[in-house]
Amino acid sequence: MGDMVLKHLYHARGSDGKDYEVHVYVEPASHDNAHIERLAKVCLADGGELRVVATRKYEIVASGVTLQAHDQDAI
Repeated sequence: MGDMVLKHLYHARGSDGKDYEVHVYVEPASHDNAHIERLAKVCLADGGELRVVATRKYEIVASGVTLQAHDQDAI
């Protein structure tokens, strides 16, 4: 696996009423002079695993808490 780069950071509100940071990591790659990125990982600031449920919606795998990102550009 290549080097992961933090590409986006989104603020999200959890179903538990707490605020979270969603970190989106990508793996940059060059292919035939085209710069492409592959989504590598979506996680919490502390590295906790997230599952992408829908656009701007995530679930914390360990706890089942659902998150709603505020940013309209969030994945």
